[in-house]
Amino acid sequence: MNRNRKTIYITSFTLLLLITVGWFSSLQSRSAKDPYSEVIRNLHIFGEIYKQVTKRYVKEINPEKFMRAGIEGMLDQLDPYTVYLEKETQDELQIMTRGKYYGVGMRIVLRNGWATVAEPPFPNSPSFRAGIREGDQIIEINGKSTKGWKLSQTAENLRGKEKGSEVSIKIKRVGENEPLAFTLIRDEIVVSDIDYAGFVKPGIGLIELTRFNRGAGRQLRDALQNLMDQGLDGVILDLRGNPGGLLDVAVSVVDNFVAKGELVVYTEGRYQKNRQDYRAQRAPVAGSIPLAVLINGLSASASEIVAGAIQDLDRGVIVGTESFGKGLVQTVIPLNRRGTAQLKLTTMQYYMPSGRLIQRPEVFEKGANAVFYNDENKDDSDVTEGKESEKKDKKKPVQKFYTHNGRLVLGGGGIKPDVEVKNEQTTRYVIALLRKSMFFNYSLNYVAQHHDLEKNLQVTDNMLSEFFQFVNEKDFDYQPNGVSELENLEKIARKDNYYDLMADHFKSIQDQFTVVKEKDKNASKDQIKLLLKREIAGKLFGSAAASEAMFSRDSTLIKAVDILKNKDKYREILNSQVVVKN
Repeated sequence: MNRNRKTIYITSFTLLLLITVGWFSSLQSRSAKDPYSEVIRNLHIFGEIYKQVTKRYVKEINPEKFMRAGIEGMLDQLDPYTVYLEKETQDELQIMTRGKYYGVGMRIVLRNGWATVAEPPFPNSPSFRAGIREGDQIIEINGKSTKGWKLSQTAENLRGKEKGSEVSIKIKRVGENEPLAFTLIRDEIVVSDIDYAGFVKPGIGLIELTRFNRGAGRQLRDALQNLMDQGLDGVILDLRGNPGGLLDVAVSVVDNFVAKGELVVYTEGRYQKNRQDYRAQRAPVAGSIPLAVLINGLSASASEIVAGAIQDLDRGVIVGTESFGKGLVQTVIPLNRRGTAQLKLTTMQYYMPSGRLIQRPEVFEKGANAVFYNDENKDDSDVTEGKESEKKDKKKPVQKFYTHNGRLVLGGGGIKPDVEVKNEQTTRYVIALLRKSMFFNYSLNYVAQHHDLEKNLQVTDNMLSEFFQFVNEKDFDYQPNGVSELENLEKIARKDNYYDLMADHFKSIQDQFTVVKEKDKNASKDQIKLLLKREIAGKLFGSAAASEAMFSRDSTLIKAVDILKNKDKYREILNSQVVVKN
């Protein structure tokens, strides 16, 4: 082992030792053994294995990657949210916690193998002022081709540490024969967490909150005040698809709707004495305006704090489908002085005002192989074969809790809506089109060829035919359910030499799949028209127009509007389902 590898080994081992010693004082265990000696003994074994394998394994080992594999393997035994942070992940975390960064003000995604501007640039940002458009492909940054770059690498090169620094880019744009060159001056970019704020019906406002970065509470307050100045009779807060963010930011969002001092959420660590209450910190800007909150299975974490608090305090009606069910809180722990190594560790669970925990219990591994000390895992190691199935069938009773008005709510599995509404399911054919970016790519071409389109664009049958022609030219191949299974069966038949006996049957089934493809395509036409309208409107008139294009087919949104317009129904949902506590 050369000197550099020795240095990496010593540094990694010493770092692990320092980290471990730092939490000895707080370590507690049900085990009769001394936790200090247990950790020291296991740390020594871990280090010795690491050293011996690195030195003596038959093939040369990369010490850094090997240590990383050990860390990730260890953390995988805990929960999905406890992770070692990579540098690019740290950058994203800093944007979340600061709510701003130095950059050029564009959101990018990877499309067709290139970093592509995903939506119109942030208003008044360097990209906006320079005329960067949605769909522009970034093919060069500071003289270097971006071909083969990861998205994180492109983002890192667009951002900078200093305001006022330059970045030169070349883009490929639909309708232009040659790449376009831009020199952008980096500026402070304030991240917007609100994708839409406007009126869906007269007097009924809609705010789409997509993230919980620093500043989301203030942005929501400003949006609410703007709608109130125009005459707001009811407001819908859309948290569908919002994966969450910072806990204190979730509290600042709830601040806008509930009385100052109200308990919004509380957290507990390993011991109840670690409980910390989070209460509304300021007078609400919309404390009495009727409220509906939209959620779905992708609403998680901070979104669930907001929805759960609104529900427990009977401040508004929750509409949609059951939320994700993440009730864990992570703390970012620096692992060295420079902050280049960080651990995002689950340290607490959060509870709603009623006392319910909405974390799904299956996130923690149970059984004899689990790394946690608890009675259930201890018992699992002694389960006999005859009792194993009985133990699996045994379920814990569902915990019952009550809202401020006495309505029954349940714990352990996400926020269940007061009014359940499921939107139309996206067809398999449309999902395949989305995965191949067909709507995105077609709309770029369409907008480049049609400059005088109106905002209330209607997708005609002729446009639909043009779209299908475009899709065919791109060699789009839709595979209905069952096609891959048929192909596997054909491979087996050929391998085992009985394909000739079944060839006619295979051909017959393949012909039927051709009919199924056409049937699925025809059944998807309404959804295709809607998504084409959204894409084209978004590229011409911005993200707000894209949102508005979807209103007419959004069953959850339509239901929320109906509830807010019917005051008696609104009050009935919040007050009539009173359950007498036993």
